[in-house]
Formats: sequence, structure tokens, C-alpha cells
Amino acid sequence: MKRSNRVFTAHSDTPSYQVHIGIDQGEVVSPLLWVIYIDHLLTMLKKKMIDPYILRSSSLLSTATVNTSNLAINNLVFMDDSTLISSSKAGLEHMLSITEEFYTLNNTSANHQKYVLISNTLPLTITTTISPVNFTLKLSTLNRISSLSVTPISITSSFQFLGVWFNIKGSCDFVKKQIAGKCNSFTATFRLARLSAKQVVSFITTFLIPVSPLMVNDWSLWSNMNTFKCDYLACTIASMVSTPFRMQHARFTSSLPDLTLSGHTPLYSCMTLKVFKACLNILRKCHLYYLSQLITPSGSHLISWAAYQTAYIARLADKCGRSLPHKWYLDIKTNTTLPDSHDHLYDHYICSLSTTSAIDLVPDATITIQPKKDTCVIVHWISDCLSSSGDVIRLHPCPGCDAHIPFPAANKYSAVTSSCTFTISLLKSLILLTNCECIRQLTTEVVSSYSWADLCDIVISYYRRLNISPDFSSPSSIVNGNSIGTSPLCDLFCLPSPVILLPGSHYHYYTDGFLINLGSPEVLMGWSWVQIVHDAGYLNSVATYALDTIRNWPSSTKAEAAAIYATLCVSSDDSTISIYTDSQAAIDGLHLCVSSTYTNSHLYYKTTNFELWASIERSIHEKRLTILPVKVKGYDGNYWNELADSLANSAHHSESASLLPVADYTSSHNVCLVYNDVVCESNPRRLIKTYYQATFMKDLLALKRFQFTFCLCNRNDYMIDWKLTWFTLNFSLIHDASFHAHHASKHYTFKFKLFLDDLPLLKKLKITRFDLYIDLLTCCSCRDREEDLMHLILCSKRRTVMHQILQSYQNHLFSKLCEAGDLADTDPTLMLRKLSSLSCWTVSSANWSSYALIQGCLPRIFIDLFVDLSIPRPSAIKVVAAIYNNFIQKLRTHIWNLHTYDKCIWEDAMNITLKLKTTSRPSNLPTTLYVPFSSLPPPTHLVTSRDSRTDWIKNSMT
Repeated sequence: MKRSNRVFTAHSDTPSYQVHIGIDQGEVVSPLLWVIYIDHLLTMLKKKMIDPYILRSSSLLSTATVNTSNLAINNLVFMDDSTLISSSKAGLEHMLSITEEFYTLNNTSANHQKYVLISNTLPLTITTTISPVNFTLKLSTLNRISSLSVTPISITSSFQFLGVWFNIKGSCDFVKKQIAGKCNSFTATFRLARLSAKQVVSFITTFLIPVSPLMVNDWSLWSNMNTFKCDYLACTIASMVSTPFRMQHARFTSSLPDLTLSGHTPLYSCMTLKVFKACLNILRKCHLYYLSQLITPSGSHLISWAAYQTAYIARLADKCGRSLPHKWYLDIKTNTTLPDSHDHLYDHYICSLSTTSAIDLVPDATITIQPKKDTCVIVHWISDCLSSSGDVIRLHPCPGCDAHIPFPAANKYSAVTSSCTFTISLLKSLILLTNCECIRQLTTEVVSSYSWADLCDIVISYYRRLNISPDFSSPSSIVNGNSIGTSPLCDLFCLPSPVILLPGSHYHYYTDGFLINLGSPEVLMGWSWVQIVHDAGYLNSVATYALDTIRNWPSSTKAEAAAIYATLCVSSDDSTISIYTDSQAAIDGLHLCVSSTYTNSHLYYKTTNFELWASIERSIHEKRLTILPVKVKGYDGNYWNELADSLANSAHHSESASLLPVADYTSSHNVCLVYNDVVCESNPRRLIKTYYQATFMKDLLALKRFQFTFCLCNRNDYMIDWKLTWFTLNFSLIHDASFHAHHASKHYTFKFKLFLDDLPLLKKLKITRFDLYIDLLTCCSCRDREEDLMHLILCSKRRTVMHQILQSYQNHLFSKLCEAGDLADTDPTLMLRKLSSLSCWTVSSANWSSYALIQGCLPRIFIDLFVDLSIPRPSAIKVVAAIYNNFIQKLRTHIWNLHTYDKCIWEDAMNITLKLKTTSRPSNLPTTLYVPFSSLPPPTHLVTSRDSRTDWIKNSMT
């Protein structure tokens, strides 16, 4: 087809030109050309504006000093997404007429069926039938369309504009439905998969939860809901109960109640985790949070179930009408009371209940209960026998008092003729047994068999346990066995004091830190500071110095920060302090502390040693210090800096040096996260994630397929380093021209399947898909042996190549050890000889160490050889991980890919097509279990499983 085109410009039309090829809508340049094309229409719409939407600055800004300016808007266009906006129907009809003329002029057309109308004048209901809206267009020589009919969307529906979802009503129902749909889709996807509970949790935390914040941009609506808060906090507490992590108070403040004090024991701490999670909603509805709410007035016994369900208004009845003890009560009773002791509590649960203020008893008859609000509407009754405590209780309707609140006119109880009604809390309501089964409007007197003395002795004391009132006068809790008081900044009396200068003077300190044996149990940290006072008669101007050690969370930056913290603690208030250090990280941390951006940042808890930095910031602001950090060059002949360095290096050998107490620099926060008696000073989220990774790793190693690892316990030959193994499995190769992202994905999958012995080898396929692979089938390469992982390595067709790959692996380690020896100026011959003598290099069907090496369970001696050559352990782990990944790449390229190719040819000959392999196995076939390593000899000696979970995390802390 021959077509010509011209372009409109600001001056005139361009000469016509022949169009040889068109541009598809999906082309990248198409939206840009559309903007140029439609610009004339937008210009005309702006000039012929009628009833536009007026955007007023006063509606956005409440500041009185801002000049009010209006902005008229009648269209919003982004690329090829156009929206017409008007404050009246006439204005919209005027713009639609212009657009139709423009389409006729340019020989284009619009699909009116795709028009979407959004209006805020529709009724706020979903039951009203929405009728189409007719727009009358102005006819002209360029417009032959007289009217358009568009059905608007419901005002309660949500619509998407430029990727953002809007709702005129302001409802969040769509967001909830979108999240529910995502969860249902996720559930449907994995419904037929054979997944354990832990695998499902792993999938949810890995794939589903990270997507949710993308759909819910503003969580404030959710986080402000009391139900959301209660569920989140309770579930968090329940999760923490199942881990060694604990929340402890570092220091006591009256503004933060200590809910873990004796006498106010939280229920989650005396219940099994499974029962607590199952009964969480019931406990919350009953307002039961603490064990003290279920203890007798004497504080030594658990109240009976009969007493609880009789006195409390919320009865728990079964389907037969009988009130039986609920499982949460039975679980509490089992965990807190002595067997066969008539509900006598264990000694650590016995407490003396604190006294409370006087309680006014208000007799009443309940009209209606509002469980969602935890309130009830009552008719007030009074007694004439308050002065005689021994008399039985006689109640009469209240004739009227100041507490009366009349019902609204529209309330269904407005016809009640009682003179006195008001609303009270269900939490503070108790049942009083009387001689009247049903109280009617004509009832004038009710008699109870109890006396006022009985109520004072029993009911009031029981009510005190229902009403949560912790005792704030108790001493502070204990962390790491050291009592932490309310002293201001820790004075560090164990350290030498500096030479005290006049108030407002200028202090000069040189600080330094020392770290050795990082990554090993023998790790040590020391720090020191040197005070310099010029022209005061001191030798080399050194007035005094101090040195000490610090433990937990070892790093060179923490040692530097500890020295800075010590100088701030011993300096006078309102002073100017110059701190000279060769650590740029310490200087950067000081700048953040001085500007208060450190604790105010959302990255605060992601910073390592945040407890120590928080104490430094608190010292600066509470003592009103002016800090001047100065960077000095290390090992540059500066006498004072080298003196501070030598003092820090000798701190762990000095008899005068002591240990900086952990409680001193972790008391800036009211609550500290503690793991195995060690205060967590690293990213809590990452730490808990590491814990669960270690837990899953331990559960994984408990599988039968990993039993062989317990035989490898010779430290001098082959002992598996699980931290190195886990790091290597997660190690990612760097992408380059020959190793793209899709290569990395295949590499990562193959590495994990090899580690889990989950490669689709013939022995496994015979068990998982025995409808396709019969027992008579053997290795598709040699056709001699049954194919499993060990045979994949030892197959006669691949033995030579496998030997070359292992030799390359060994040579790679040799070369890196030689480089490390050159850097350390040490002869690596002994290390090379020790490496070559390892049994893992000899591959055989009876050698477990060679099997572990190929599978990815790497030995500890690989790291020890590099550490012996003065290579830091973290660097050695990265080197070994990179070498193993290089080995995996060669194994996949030269062994597995060729095996896969042979297997595909063999399957084609057997007529095992892709469709058959992806089709589900017939359901009427018997189920089988996959037991790997049948070609390997059984382990001859098993050792006790090591708790690698504790080793990983505790070693990283200490």
C-alpha cells in the first residue's frame, strides 16, 4: 500500500514523504512518537478549557504564609495513557467533541468500548444499579458522532492509574482482597506438592512475604489497629519462646513497665508453645495475659477451674452445655503446679500479690453485651446494707444518679424504663449469684447468699488479679549476672582517671584498638587511650594512659569504639575533646553520633555494635561534650599514636588490664536482645535469620542421606566445617562475558542438587518414577552398573575426566597456598605436603571423604592451612569457596552436561518423552521412599551429632 505523510510544525507543514514501513504499537519508539503526535490535541484542550479541575495550594498546605495559587487541570497524559478531567459533565462533553474532531482530522479512530468513566458523584453503595452516562457531543464538519454512552465504575471499586491503585471511597478492601488472592494463588500452586511444614514456612518467608509490602504501600492503616498489634506482638513473643533469644531489661525506667517481674509471669513463659499459639485468640478474648491473674489470694496455688468459670462473666461451655476445663488451663496447670498437690505452684511461680487501691463495687443487671468492644450496658442497682458487712446482700433498682447515660433515640433499648443505665468494661465485671434466676422490669429486690465481707475477702482479691497492675517499684532486672542500676553514665572506676583540667578545657586523646585471631576461639580484643597535655612538664607530653580488653562481637572497629567510649566516660562535663585515631570507621561513627543521625536513622539496628555506638552518643549528649575527631596516619612515626597502638596490643597480656563490663556499654536501651547470655549487638533480623538457617541446616543433616558425615571426625585429615560448607553453597560467582546470569542460575541449582543428592540419576528415577524407569535399566554410558551419585563419578567412561578435574581442584589450592606463602614470606612446603596427603583426593566407593569433597561438605583443614600462613579466616573462606565453585563449574560442564546428553538420547530410544516425564505418576501405584547411597558401604562408626546451630552463632558473637 502506498501512503504519504506530513508532519505538523510550529511554522507550517513539512513536505509530504512516502511511508515505506510502519511502526508497531509495541515498538520502543511508539509511545514517544504518540506524544509528539497528540501534542496538538493537548494544546487545543488547554486553550479551550471549560470547567477544569482546580488544584488549590491551600488544600495541600496549611501554612498561612503561603500565597494561595490555583492550578487548572483538564488532562493528564503519560506517553500513550491519556485521561480527561473535568468538574462538570458539560466540560467533559466539550473535550470529547474536540478529541473526535482531532481523530477525524488525522484519519484515526478511538475504541469507545474501552473508555473508562470515574465519577465521585455516584451513591456510596454497592447495591445500587449503575446506569450508563450519555454524553452529547457537538456536531461539526469533522465530527459525525452525536453521543457517547459510557458505564462508570462503582465508587466502591478500585481502579489503576499509571500503576497506582485508587479508590474514591477510600476503602482498603481491595488491598485485602489482593493480598488474599496472592495467598490463595500461592496455596493453589503448592497444594499438590509434597512439602513439609518447614518447607512451606520457608517458601512463604522467601517468596510470599517479600511481595506483600509491594502491594501495601502504606502499612500505617494496619499497624494502628489494636487487633493487628496484639496478633503481631503475641506471635512474635510466641516465636521467641521457641528460640534461645530473650528480651531482657538493661536498665529500669518508670516509663516502661517490667512485665516479667515476679508475680506477673507472662502466660507464654509457662505454657507449651503449641498450646499457646492454638489458644492465643481465646486468651486474648478472656483478657488473660499473666499467671498472676490465675493465682489465689495467698499467691501459692492456682485457682480451680470451677472458681474461674463461676466468677468470670465469659464462660467457656462445650457443645453439651457443660463447662469443662479448656486445654489452655490444663496446660498451665501441668506446667506450673506440683503433681498431686491440689494445684500448689512450683516455688518459682509463687508470688505475693501487690495491694491495689480501694475498689468500688457497682451492683447491676446486664442488658446487652458488646464482645467486640469488651463492654456491656447495665441497669444500676444499689444496696441499703453497706454499713453492715455481715448482712447478706440485698439489692434494689437505682432511682437515678449522676452515672446515668440515656440511650440514643435510635437504640433498640431506648424503650427500657430504667432510671439509671450506663456502660462498663467486661474486664471489670463479675457474676454474683442471687436467689433470682431472671430479673424483670417489675423486680424490686434481689437477695444474694453472700455478704459484703465475703466480697471483700474473695471477690475483690480475685478482681485484683484480673486487673493488670505490675509493681513498678521492683529493682531492675539482671543481664549476664550483673545488676544494672540507674546510675547515669558508667563511671568505669576500674580505669585510671585522666588529668582533670579546668571546666570547659580541651582534652587531647590518642586512641587505638587491637584485634587478633579473628574467627578462632582464641580471638582477643584490646584498646587503649593516651592523654596528651602540652607544656605541662610531662615526659613527651603524655599525662596518663589506660588500656583494657573487651569481648563479644569481635572486630577492629569495636576495639576502636571501646577506646573512644572510655575516653568520653572519664572526661569532665562541658568539655571539648579531640580524639586522634587512625581508624576511618571510628571517625565516621563519631560524626554520626555527634549529629544524632545515628540513632535516628532507620539503618540504626543494621549497624554492627549499635549498643556501643548508642552509649557513645548518649555520653556525648548527656555530658554536653564537643567532639573533634582527627584522622592520623597509622605507622607513620607518630610517637603518641604508636604508643597507643603498643598499649592496645599488650592489653590482653597486662596484669593491670581488666575487662570492660558488657553491662556498662549496653545500658543505653531499656531492652536488650540476648542470645545464650550474650547481648546481641548486630543486626537482629539478620541474626534471627542466621539462627533459623542453622536450625534448618541441622534438621537437614539429620536425614539419613547425611549419616556418613558423622564418620568424618579426624581433624588432621577430614572434619567437615559446616560454616564453610554453608558459605560455599551460598557463594555466587561473578558474572562476566563468559558467565551470564542464566549460567549462574543453572550453576546454583546443580550445586544444591549435588549437595542434597537430588540429581535426577537413574537409581532415584527408578523409585520416584518407576512407571517409566524399570529396575532392569543400568547406566546409560557404561551399561554395567546401577547409576547413582557415586557411579556418576566412578563410571569407566568418565573416570579419566573426573581425575583431571580433581587434579585441577588440587592444583588450584596449591597455587593459592603458594601465593599466601609469598605474602607471608613463609615456605608453604609443609602445608602443600599436608594438603596432598589428604585421603579425599583418592576417589573410591569406600572413601567417604572423597564423596564429601565432591558433594560439597568441605573440610576444616582447608581453612587451617591458609590461617597458618597468616591469611585471615574470612578471606580464606572466600578463597576456598571460589575454588570449590570453579570445581563445580568444571564438573557440570565436563561430566553432568555430557551425561545429560547421553541420557536424552537413551530416553528417546526408550520413548520416554518430555510429556511423559512431566505428567503426574498414576495415583493407583504404590508409594515408595528414596533411600540414596545403596552402592556405598554402611557407616562403620557413627558419632554423636554436633550442635552446629550453637557453634555458628555463638562463635560469631564471641
